Amino acid sequence: MLSIGLMITDYHYNRLGALRSGIGVVIYPMEYLAGLPSRMYSQGTEIFSSRQELLQENSRLHAKQVLLERKLQRLTVLEHENSRLRKLLASTKTLKKEQVLIAELISVDLDPFRHRVVLNKGTRDGVYEGQPLLGPKGIIGQVDKVSLVHSVAILISDPNHALLGVVARSGHRNLVVGTGNADKLELQHVVSTTDIAIGDLITTSGLDGRYPPDYPVAQITKISPISGEAFLSVEAKPLMDLNAIQEILLVLTDNQLSGSGAKNQTGAQ
Repeated sequence: MLSIGLMITDYHYNRLGALRSGIGVVIYPMEYLAGLPSRMYSQGTEIFSSRQELLQENSRLHAKQVLLERKLQRLTVLEHENSRLRKLLASTKTLKKEQVLIAELISVDLDPFRHRVVLNKGTRDGVYEGQPLLGPKGIIGQVDKVSLVHSVAILISDPNHALLGVVARSGHRNLVVGTGNADKLELQHVVSTTDIAIGDLITTSGLDGRYPPDYPVAQITKISPISGEAFLSVEAKPLMDLNAIQEILLVLTDNQLSGSGAKNQTGAQ
């Protein structure tokens, strides 16, 4: 009954407005505090959900970036490979009677004293022992052993490799041997009166029964007298970077096309 009376009094005389306002001021902080955990839970859930979505989106974007980077790297590799092949094929313009076959390296001999590589071509592709190997800038080596599906080639830098070279400028012939250093060849038995100079180009002579004539081999880099002897110490650098080759040309000359002398043209052992 008391509450009804208070309601009637408040309705007719508005006597309780100030009291109600005062009570509201007192109760509001308690209401706020009472609802705070619920609001914090809702906001926390929303923040956590947003963070999870951001993390998932970041993960997706990262995976996409990695995929795009791999594709870009592959395109870069293909671009470099195409560039090498174009240079390799461009070198065939200087070949007249020879036919060529492109081969790729599939492994390298890790022995520092054996400069040999394995190629992905064999007898079924027409590869034979003694077959010259050519790069965009010059001679690389020759096939030493061959099987049905692959072959082993000896590089001109191998200590067991030798060829008869000729100084392009003067026509002087000398034996050019490997040193075990991919950047250095040696000319043997060069007498001190030989017409030879730093920068001279060494080419194949075609007289050793191994390489056809006039293929670039190396460039003279150092000439020094040998104390107490009538000979010179002569060093030359291969025109090809033998540590960077990936594709090569296998040269097939007219002699091999006709089947003559193929087995006699093997590398120096």
